Amino acid sequence: MRSRAIVATAPLLALAACASPAAGPAPQAVAVEPAVQAVAVAQPGTPTAEEPAAATTSCTSPDGYSVEYPDDWSTNEAGVLPACSWFGPGGFVVPEASDVRTAPVTLQVVDLPLAEAAAPLPDEVDRTELEVDGRAAVRTEQVTTVGLYPAGTRITSWAVDLGGRTLLADAVELPGGDHERAVAVLDEMVRSLEPTAG
Repeated sequence: MRSRAIVATAPLLALAACASPAAGPAPQAVAVEPAVQAVAVAQPGTPTAEEPAAATTSCTSPDGYSVEYPDDWSTNEAGVLPACSWFGPGGFVVPEASDVRTAPVTLQVVDLPLAEAAAPLPDEVDRTELEVDGRAAVRTEQVTTVGLYPAGTRITSWAVDLGGRTLLADAVELPGGDHERAVAVLDEMVRSLEPTAG
C-alpha cells in the first residue's frame, strides 16, 4: 500500500515542479523505487497476541516420532495399532478388524523414501513441497472420487522425510466432524514433529 502511495505521488511532484515559477535549471527526472515493507504473516494455526496458544500434550510412537496434539483431543493406546497413531476430539475407539475410520487424524511411518510415499494421486486438488524443521515434506489436498471414502470426501495429507523412511499423516473429513479444525490440528502436529530413536 505504501509503495503505491509513493509511486502515485512522484508524477504529481514532477508536475508541480514544472508549473513552479522558481528560477534555476530545469528539474531532472528522479527515479522513485517502490518501498518494500516487511510484513509478518502468521501461518495458519499460529496464535496471535489476542489468541493465546492452545494447551497441548504429547505422545511418542514406537515407530520413531513424537508429536504434540490439543489437550481436548485423545490418542490411541497400543493394541490394534501402534500407540500415538490416531487422534481425535474427545474419545474414540479403534475398530478391531475393520476399515472404519473413527478418528479424523492419523499418523504412520512407512519404509519408503519420500518420492515413493508421496506419489501424486489422481484426485489431488493441491500439492505443495515444503520443509519441516529442515526435512523435505509434501502437503497435498484431495477430494475423493472413488475408493475407501465416499466421493467428495476431503483429505489433507503430509509426507515427511525421516531419512529413508517417511511419516504419513492425514486428516480425513468424517461425517459430523469439524474438518477445518482437524486440518489445523494436523498442520500443527506436523510442525511439532520430532523424530525419536525407533
